Amino acid sequence: MKLLAIDTSTEQASVALMNGKAITRLEQPAQRHHAQFILPMVDQLLVDAGLSLSQCDGIVFGRGPGSFTGLRIACSVAKGLAYAQDLPVYPVSTLAAIAAELLIQPNQKAAVLAMIDARMNQVYWACYTHIDDVTEERVSAIADIVIEHNSPLILAGVNYEIYRAELPAHLEARVVAEHRIFPDTVSMLNLVVNGKIAPVTAADALPVYIRNQITQGESRG
Repeated sequence: MKLLAIDTSTEQASVALMNGKAITRLEQPAQRHHAQFILPMVDQLLVDAGLSLSQCDGIVFGRGPGSFTGLRIACSVAKGLAYAQDLPVYPVSTLAAIAAELLIQPNQKAAVLAMIDARMNQVYWACYTHIDDVTEERVSAIADIVIEHNSPLILAGVNYEIYRAELPAHLEARVVAEHRIFPDTVSMLNLVVNGKIAPVTAADALPVYIRNQITQGESRG
């Protein structure tokens, strides 16, 4: 498959191109400039691969949760590119992408608690025991996280560290490792190629905010 993936859900923008078995990726860490750089990054990947957008089989994007502004950027770009060439769109959970980096490793026994800073002293989070999990994504204070199983836990994600001390003691006792992992377009591509993500039309592609309203604190994201 030839797939283009875009994520701007956090301060690190990521664009990746899958051309058969080859994957190339570009990253850009300046959050306030994601809108400025994302299309040039896409163009660079296509030019370097000797491909045109019309040769792609679909557009993948990080649908959230994450920065409200960032999610709108990635969704708008994905929809625009897909409309132009009548391509399917693959919306991928940013939390699932974080978890997938660890769950694909052999002999992985621990569950992955994936988290992204949601501002307002809260995190977006979901807990995955297997790469095939379809689990509820939530937003809450880290002190209010509830996990119904008793598996060992790996903490993974970005910027949850500022609330780390608030993790409940009974969950803390189960933590076996921690990893700072951004939602990554390569992980998103792998989820799509492995049949974990259903395609939608460009018209139906939407970001997932979890919160219903954009607050002043989150509008900085």
